Amino acid sequence: MNSKKPQQTDIPFFGLVSTRSLSIGFLVIVSAAYTLLSVGSRLLAEGFQPMTQVYMRVALGTCALLILLRKNIRWNNFRALSTRDIWILLSMGTLGYSVAVYFVTLGALNAKLVNVAIIFASVPFFSYVYSAVFLKKPIDFKLTALLFVSFIGISFVATKSFVPHLTAFGIGEWFTLLATATMAWFYVGRKLLSSRLNTSEITIAVMSIAVISGIGLALIRGETFSLTAFTNPHVLLGLAIGGFMNALVNPIEIFAFKHLDAVIGSQILLLENVFALIIGYLIYAETITFPELIGGLIVVGCVYVANRLPQ
Repeated sequence: MNSKKPQQTDIPFFGLVSTRSLSIGFLVIVSAAYTLLSVGSRLLAEGFQPMTQVYMRVALGTCALLILLRKNIRWNNFRALSTRDIWILLSMGTLGYSVAVYFVTLGALNAKLVNVAIIFASVPFFSYVYSAVFLKKPIDFKLTALLFVSFIGISFVATKSFVPHLTAFGIGEWFTLLATATMAWFYVGRKLLSSRLNTSEITIAVMSIAVISGIGLALIRGETFSLTAFTNPHVLLGLAIGGFMNALVNPIEIFAFKHLDAVIGSQILLLENVFALIIGYLIYAETITFPELIGGLIVVGCVYVANRLPQ
């Protein structure tokens, strides 16, 4: 009996690897990359203020992607965009990207890496709420129940207690929760866009808007740009990590989800919590308390179950 051969990838240097195996490997890399971006934020904080380092990292990533994706970009399509699409792209680039990355940067600077990863895992629930409001998706009572349970888990993580109080929420955890709420708009905004632009064009447009809005917000906040910061090797390492990861994550994540079931891909990305725990311990000697552990298991469990529900 003939067995069906696994599809081989046509990416150079990966010719002998099946597309499925490569996609799984890419998502494992993405999971680790999200935590490494937080490490990069801490390194960059030695020389630059939060919003300044955000637009610098995104600018580097945008330049790299312009080179990598140049063959997929049809510049004439941007001139034919509707006013509605323009406003959606502006909101995605500003609120869903630069502001979201700014908040997650503040979260990484003020909370443990694993706490940032756990809270950020709840992005799908915010997307669900926005989808119900803006995409008129029907209310799913199972998802609603999981949403409330996940917030209980988040409260355990943020307060490090089984009897949480709002006043006990850590500032880093609040920032991460704000990042989760704003980043979710990026995904919902993508659904609201028309089909005039392809994925590469949307990526470049959103990241370019994020750079411009980031510079504007940094000026409003009174942040300064110091050239002497480039003499700090930690800052240079943080900039390299931030720029490289911003350029790497988007294309390989798109490739992976193109060739993998969305549910399987979403479950693999939950490995970010494991990487955050390991990297946080090895680099910063961060440990996790029992309430944080239970809260993290609740959040990750809720996301896991939600991802397996019919979409």
